[in-house]
Amino acid sequence: PFCFRIVFYAPTSPGTAFDLLANILRRPEWDELTESTRIIEHLGPGDAIHYIKAKPVWPTSARDSLLLSHLAAVQVNGARAYLNVSKSIVDDRVPEISDLVRMEAGIAGQLITRVTEEERRAMGLAGEHWCKVVQIADGDLKGWIPKSVIKFIATQALPRSLKKVCQQLAVLPPSSESAILRPATALSGDVSTDLIKTTSSDVISPILAKPHVPILRRNAVPARSRWTMWLRVLMRYATPAVVAAITTLVFQMILGRRAARRMS
Repeated sequence: PFCFRIVFYAPTSPGTAFDLLANILRRPEWDELTESTRIIEHLGPGDAIHYIKAKPVWPTSARDSLLLSHLAAVQVNGARAYLNVSKSIVDDRVPEISDLVRMEAGIAGQLITRVTEEERRAMGLAGEHWCKVVQIADGDLKGWIPKSVIKFIATQALPRSLKKVCQQLAVLPPSSESAILRPATALSGDVSTDLIKTTSSDVISPILAKPHVPILRRNAVPARSRWTMWLRVLMRYATPAVVAAITTLVFQMILGRRAARRMS
């Protein structure tokens, strides 16, 4: 099992950073450990099932993961911020492959906020456009992982990937608004302070739309409802264990909504 929390500052506005980090199809462009990605199903404006195949790091086997991902616009200190969280699921359409080790994510994702003036002064950030990225992961890589590989990922691969993504963000037009979430925002409106709202609309992009196929789910609740305090707990404590406990409930709601649609 592994848990980590990373905080870094990117030279752009929150919307631009979110659109690059949340776009699973662009992840191989900046993450040197990712070999390929694909979207299994787009469930709505902010929900999708993603597949990620990771590159092998000698002497370990290659790994993959199947994730239910949720995107949301939230309010932090009166300013719009963006949340991207994922959790491992089981789906009959994407069975485990014998030569790949299926990783398990209890919770993983980022919270992207606007940099405050206090943070700007403390970090010595020059320039107009900066955002803060809090990345959290709590999961299990599965299989055999020697300490040398963990050290390589933590001290070399991950820092290089973060440097590369910051270089890409620096040349993109800065925007406080997310283009990815624009359709969802237009439907649900702005989210109120200290409250995350998940849209119940079924607007599916024609590019990402897939046939209706059932998901094999575990312990899903029968309905999806509004939930509070998640962002407040994340910002105050930001520990993988706390985030995992709360966000697991959220993903159960998403899967429950999926099941309810099938039954209606």
